[in-house]
Amino acid sequence: MPRTATGITGIAARAAASPPGQAALASVTLARLRLAIRRGDAVGGAIETARRARFLADRGETAHAHRLLRRAHGILSGRRAAAVVAVEDAILAMNTGTRSAPGGLPDRALTDLLAEADAAWAAGADAAAEELLDMAVRAMFHPSLHFSAAPSALAADPTVFLAPLRASTAWTAATAPVAKRRPVPRRTGGPRRLLFISLKNWTFVRDIVEDYRADPRCEVHTLDLLDLPTRPSRRRLLHSRLRLARGADPAAAGLLTGVSDEIAAVLAWADTIFVEWGGAAAVWASLLAPLLAPQARLLIRVHSYEASTVTPQLVDWAAVDRLVTVAPAIREVLRASLHLPEALEVVTIPNRAQLRRFALPKEPSAARTLALVGWAALRKDPAWALDTLDLLCQNDPAWHLLLIGPGFSSHLSPEERIYADAVTARLAALGNAVTITGRTEAVPQYLRRTAVILSASRREGTHEGFIEGVASGALPVCRNWPDVARWGGPAALFPADWVVDTPQEAAARILALADDVGYRRRQQEHILRTNDWSHVRAHYDALFLGGDAAR
Repeated sequence: MPRTATGITGIAARAAASPPGQAALASVTLARLRLAIRRGDAVGGAIETARRARFLADRGETAHAHRLLRRAHGILSGRRAAAVVAVEDAILAMNTGTRSAPGGLPDRALTDLLAEADAAWAAGADAAAEELLDMAVRAMFHPSLHFSAAPSALAADPTVFLAPLRASTAWTAATAPVAKRRPVPRRTGGPRRLLFISLKNWTFVRDIVEDYRADPRCEVHTLDLLDLPTRPSRRRLLHSRLRLARGADPAAAGLLTGVSDEIAAVLAWADTIFVEWGGAAAVWASLLAPLLAPQARLLIRVHSYEASTVTPQLVDWAAVDRLVTVAPAIREVLRASLHLPEALEVVTIPNRAQLRRFALPKEPSAARTLALVGWAALRKDPAWALDTLDLLCQNDPAWHLLLIGPGFSSHLSPEERIYADAVTARLAALGNAVTITGRTEAVPQYLRRTAVILSASRREGTHEGFIEGVASGALPVCRNWPDVARWGGPAALFPADWVVDTPQEAAARILALADDVGYRRRQQEHILRTNDWSHVRAHYDALFLGGDAAR
């Protein structure tokens, strides 16, 4: 949502759609910066300048935003104040793709910015400390540093990546344990009361909710934080964390904003609270559950994406009973990047998947077809699959690639657009050797035409489309996902012989085994035995109803 501006700067900002208005905004902002410098508050002036630049950038005026920040940098003489506009300029450059990993973030400027945040925190200037910390994490956890062609900066080496934050006294205060949960006798008798919480995205948990809603051993409610009048966000939660660190009560910290009597009642009702995704909902629940649901067990499930965002860092893990992950690599990244309490149980359980519906007879034309499901994203790296296809066609031109799912989005970052254009050009050159299905609900039927299922991704948690392909009886060929290979990657999730490092190894595996129907059937039986809901359900029963979940 675009930011608003108030006062004199706001008047100029509202005229910023025209060149005279943009010039007025820059003039007023820089005049206020000079005034702040004369008053001895250069950092405060730099923060205000950064806000105005974001205001312009939000309205598509990125060139003017860059120019404003660079003019401000020329005015500022203090290193820490200059760091504020330097980091904001780096964020803007990453937003527009003019600067990306590994050189996307000026390390010295980030260190100076966090030092100023610590000084502001020590001086009781909490608003400034909050602004500076938020700027630091917007820079450090920018998507271009974690979800681009380069490996995630966090996954590559969490200790080195997080060192600046962990050295910050203000950040340490913002992420210190808050919960002091005393053991409360669990309710006995009657169905188990399960409350599922998410913020908008119920994709992977919706069917689990319905399964347990139909289970007579359970009563089920859901809470979508999208419906709150004030939704939790990274900035609001950071504010609450800092207020709590100052000793504010939950109401003064803003935690109860938008929490109606009905929401408080459903939290108090629950025996077990299951939060889907390690995002803002997880932080919100970790701060509120000890207050409004001290009797409830709190479970948080983290998928691959959130493990490289800042929100797991803001969760109060002292309030959480179990951290649930869907893959070993995610589990290990989280263990390396978070300060998890020793008492916290960490469990790994696959996603809910009805895989037997994919076990259909193959069509005769499947013999020389390989498939990629959900392919059109930089992270999915279909170019790797095209490299594999090229090698196979050198041996036998009959090989064909089936791309199941829609093409590239129209909303791409500059880096993603360059990649998408290159792949699109290769697809055009390959002609009839590639088929693109487009958006479809008929994945089981398309997989009948497939003898080989690929995972070409740079990073995955589980890659559900690949698992579905194995369940269909296709030969599994999985790239050793480079972003998480250090943490076990797919070899910690699947049999090791499924995993290859290069397109050359992929092609060799395909040529050796694609026609071995007996081998393919054994791999199919393995995935059905380990990942079908008929097996996985028992682990969720243990999680929700008692017993030990799989570790």
